[in-house]
Amino acid sequence: MRCARELLVTADQLVGGAGRDIARRPADDLSAVDGQLAVMSGLLRDRLVSPAKYPDGASLVNVSTALAGLHTIRYEIHDFLVHERLQRLDMLDAGLAQLRKVHESDELLNRVCESVVHSCGFDRVMLSRVEGSVWRPWKSYAVTDQEVERTFRKWISAIPEIHLDHLLLESEMVRRCEPALVTDGAHDRRVYRPLLDASELRSYVAAPLMPTGRVIGFLHADYKSEQVSALDRDILWAFAEGFGQIFERAVLLGRLRDQREQVRSAMQTVESVLDDLAGAEIDLASREHATALAATRPTRLLHTTRSSKMESLTGRELEVLTLMATGATNNRIAEKLVITNGTVKSHVKRILRKLGAENRAEAISQYLRLTIGQNHL
Repeated sequence: MRCARELLVTADQLVGGAGRDIARRPADDLSAVDGQLAVMSGLLRDRLVSPAKYPDGASLVNVSTALAGLHTIRYEIHDFLVHERLQRLDMLDAGLAQLRKVHESDELLNRVCESVVHSCGFDRVMLSRVEGSVWRPWKSYAVTDQEVERTFRKWISAIPEIHLDHLLLESEMVRRCEPALVTDGAHDRRVYRPLLDASELRSYVAAPLMPTGRVIGFLHADYKSEQVSALDRDILWAFAEGFGQIFERAVLLGRLRDQREQVRSAMQTVESVLDDLAGAEIDLASREHATALAATRPTRLLHTTRSSKMESLTGRELEVLTLMATGATNNRIAEKLVITNGTVKSHVKRILRKLGAENRAEAISQYLRLTIGQNHL
């Protein structure tokens, strides 16, 4: 870095102060330094195009030497940046590989912040949720547990929600589905000021979490005493995309397990009903007479009780319960009946309450026992 700045000053002298603003404006980011070197190289090349401006050949040699030096440093910077990017991508892949071994969505959410810190190299990470137009900071993890970190965690737990309507940066991420880079938070009007005050953030990167193409959360990351760069933004964005896919898989696996358990419970209920019917006593009587006799049996009274519960259901609720018995999910029921997913959830809650069932499987069990039993009594 120091060699690059010295060359910038030397080159500025050779071009007669034309690059003085560049030489006097130091940059801490290597990409910015490379940009300054590129501009100064262009000025030196312009001088070489008109060698008649130089009184002797020594000046021309000095310009050529300086230009060669600038190119050499630029090559070294490019090589370092490529090596750094590849090294950080390797760390990122290793971190995501560990998360792929986790199949529970809750555990993934508990581990994500720590994984970002260790696999992406940041000092602190915050995970937040996005629900419609509301942004909810959720949890954070930092390499140190200093007072500022404890204060920041208290702020996260205390703040209920933040409306995105008047926030430029986070709203922009939701709208464009792209990451963000903040290099000077104190003077950036896009940032949420209370977040800066609580976390003492000055420079940070953020990326949206979009497992299904819709933004459901954010990751914010920063360093304790360093400036973030465009590479940091790209690394966090790559992690967010990879984590989104892992999280989506975990959620789908969880739903599949729940659905399998419901089907298993329903099949056990059907098997139990069929066993009861197959093991029932056989009387020497016509079917009509047997049906009349069965009306006086305790089992019939049980079906009467269940039937009264079923009769308390509305027509729409009965339609929902019938589809539930086929193993249909809430989304599938909503599509079938052309209603919203929220309406289906409301119907399911009322069905469980009216039937006195604790869960879907128990409600389906009652439905199958009643319908199968009535068809065979």
